Amino acid sequence: MFKIKDNFFEIKHAYLDAFIKEQNNQLIFGLQIKAISTDDYENVDTSNSFYPEDELFFNAEIILKIKSGEIQNWTDISGKIVEWNDYPEDEEEPHALLYLHEHTQVYNSKIEFKNVNDKIVVIIDALCDLYLNEAFSNRLPLKIETEVDFFGILCGKNSEQNSIKSVQPFLDMRNLKWVQNKYGVSVIVPKDTNMESNLLVLGKY
Repeated sequence: MFKIKDNFFEIKHAYLDAFIKEQNNQLIFGLQIKAISTDDYENVDTSNSFYPEDELFFNAEIILKIKSGEIQNWTDISGKIVEWNDYPEDEEEPHALLYLHEHTQVYNSKIEFKNVNDKIVVIIDALCDLYLNEAFSNRLPLKIETEVDFFGILCGKNSEQNSIKSVQPFLDMRNLKWVQNKYGVSVIVPKDTNMESNLLVLGKY
């Protein structure tokens, strides 16, 4: 489900990515969700607010900060809740933007990760601004509930050895593997990663 006010959107993808912030000894998770406007939902009139196939992006470059030894597997984020009222002035803190024609801030946010049938689901309850018209302007309720994939930890152009060394303090490497795209970017990904889907992050090989 991806809903703004009374309008529903079709989710095209939802995934977590991550990077290591060595100076703070943290594993930083980001969350990316793409949705598209659709008129396939019965009894929902979107014609006055959204054009068919309008693309919306929920973009949180920082959503969770994990300390060394805090979790073993990425799925251990289940049960974690992130909240903020005003959009933080310090963008090193968890925050999110919504994009439809322009970026706007997401605020009054509660973001929860749950384990549902052995899948990680994110539940988002927040407010956003779109400024489309009088009916769709500011303080619009934003509600999202969807399963998320984990597309890996970006390790820059580090070698396999250095990539693994940087990730080991945060996650159990027995569930992960090292890959590298044709641009030389190293990524530590789950062993069961669907590499075709993972091209969203890795780029073409």
